[in-house]
Amino acid sequence: MGAAHPPGAVDALTPARHARAASLARPAARRVAAALEAARRPVTAQELADALGRHHTGVRVQLRALERAGVVEGVSDPPRRRGRPTRRYTLTSDPGEREAAGHRELVRLLMGLVRQTGLGPGDVERFGERQGWAVPAPGGGADELRWAFERLGFAPRWAAVAPLSELVLDQCPFADGVEAPGGEVICLMHRGLARGIARRACPGLAITELVIEDPRRAGCRLRLGPADGPAIHHPRESP
Repeated sequence: MGAAHPPGAVDALTPARHARAASLARPAARRVAAALEAARRPVTAQELADALGRHHTGVRVQLRALERAGVVEGVSDPPRRRGRPTRRYTLTSDPGEREAAGHRELVRLLMGLVRQTGLGPGDVERFGERQGWAVPAPGGGADELRWAFERLGFAPRWAAVAPLSELVLDQCPFADGVEAPGGEVICLMHRGLARGIARRACPGLAITELVIEDPRRAGCRLRLGPADGPAIHHPRESP
């Protein structure tokens, strides 16, 4: 998942339900969550490892990632002797439809604000790029891009045929907004966000294209190429 980051633009745009779903997209994370659910009580990483037949180090990695996403809650026992206190983990409750409705309303209001202020497509994309610049660790590498879009709920994965050159977005957490009148600005915002992240995290690479698909089917693709290459815009994404 990468190193911990301070809250920023990505966190502000990420509903907890999407972060939860994205974090559970990994099979190893799902196995840990299922074991926690089956335990029906707070358990330690070692107890989980024993139940799964896995090494505790790998289980701890998954627990840390799930805890960052809000899927798991960890509580340390009161210290009784020298050494690190025992930490026990439980699943948190799913945010559910209430948050989903609130997020849809927030997107609708923000789109209205964009129209009212007269911001053009280029303004929106440049704003996204400026926000993206602040998201990754400088020089952190292309996987910073995948990590950021995972937090946003896009369930990203590197294309098997071209690792680190095409990031496939298997979910669209903003489908309602994209389908609304003027919803293309959401795609432009995220393209700008991706460009800002790439510029800072992997200076040798750049986002050369965003191929947009039906938001309900998802599968949009962020393509990366040399930073000095031309920017390419897919015809379907033109505002």
